[in-house]
Amino acid sequence: MISLAKNLGADIATAFVAKDAFDPRARGIKVFELFRETIWTKIPGFRYVQVQLAFLLKTGFAKNYDVIIYSGDCLIALVRHLLKHGWPASRSTAQPFGSVAPAGAAGEMQKHFADMPTPPRHLYDAYKERLREYVLWKKIIFIPFAAFNRWRFKFLSKRLDVIVTNSKNTQARIKQCLGLDSVVVYPPCDTLPFRNLLNDDRALGRSHPPTPLEGGFTNGEYFFSWARLYPIKRVDQIVEAFIGMPDKKLIVASGGPDLEKIKKMAEGHANITILGWIDDNQLLEYLGKCLATIYIPIREDFGMSVVESMQAGKPVIGVAEGGLLEIIENNKNGILLQPNFTTNDLQVAVKQMNTEFVQSTEQNCYNTAAKFSEQNFINEFKKAANLL
Repeated sequence: MISLAKNLGADIATAFVAKDAFDPRARGIKVFELFRETIWTKIPGFRYVQVQLAFLLKTGFAKNYDVIIYSGDCLIALVRHLLKHGWPASRSTAQPFGSVAPAGAAGEMQKHFADMPTPPRHLYDAYKERLREYVLWKKIIFIPFAAFNRWRFKFLSKRLDVIVTNSKNTQARIKQCLGLDSVVVYPPCDTLPFRNLLNDDRALGRSHPPTPLEGGFTNGEYFFSWARLYPIKRVDQIVEAFIGMPDKKLIVASGGPDLEKIKKMAEGHANITILGWIDDNQLLEYLGKCLATIYIPIREDFGMSVVESMQAGKPVIGVAEGGLLEIIENNKNGILLQPNFTTNDLQVAVKQMNTEFVQSTEQNCYNTAAKFSEQNFINEFKKAANLL
């Protein structure tokens, strides 16, 4: 969304700017922050209700805009427009994109688009997995909650003018879950200057940097993971695999609900370093100096971090499902594990991805990453949303 706002000259309305997140105001983008992050915001159920109420009750300023782009589960803000201008019939899947509903006191035509990476996964494809995690009393609350919110999300989605999504994988999911067509526009992955810092060492004729990285690791000898630490990302399985390979090194960055669990798993294993959250400059360094990266989520929507890895010339160990199938070509720019892979399968892939393999795939990685530029994203988004 920051890329869209920057290139379209748009403002951003967000529930809140997290303390550990990038603030779009740092890039000169006007931001409507609907509430401030507090200790209560960290409570998942409370946060969900607070976010939904904020978008419903605090977005009256949206009437002053000709185009509104929704991202994430904030479609409830559309209710204000529908209450004022009527509840049009749902958009037919055969209806051409770009049709709009009347809006504005002066009779202007306000357009409503969604940049929809996926329908909320806890309501649809990950619903059963989420339900299994809950104890009985949480199940009793979650079942009607999910049923109502599926109806709400589908009802509002049908009243959008255009739905843009980030992969053929999520396009199929939107069709299956919502019965709606969408346009695939691959997201930009060149928003930071990722590059292969090992090439700097080669140019200087050295195999190790002057100063070791955290954990005492040196250039080109470690694998890197910076997926958010949620169960669906399966970072715990990466750590488990490296516990069984003390001769292979792993650095894990990022944060999330599984952070403490993963830290505890890594205790006593000198070949594994857990960093927690890192800033952009640290990401550029750790990615640029690693041997390769690992990203094995469950049915990933697209896989932006995979492309970022390839922009730095780093092949990826991924999983053959979801959006990763649109990026990773087995043994050409990475290694694909089967969806039901075992710890041993991952260990075999790590051992296969040696220096020779990495160097032989470097150019293929660059070629893949070039397809996902910010300029291509902006041009294709404008075409999809008839904003040219």
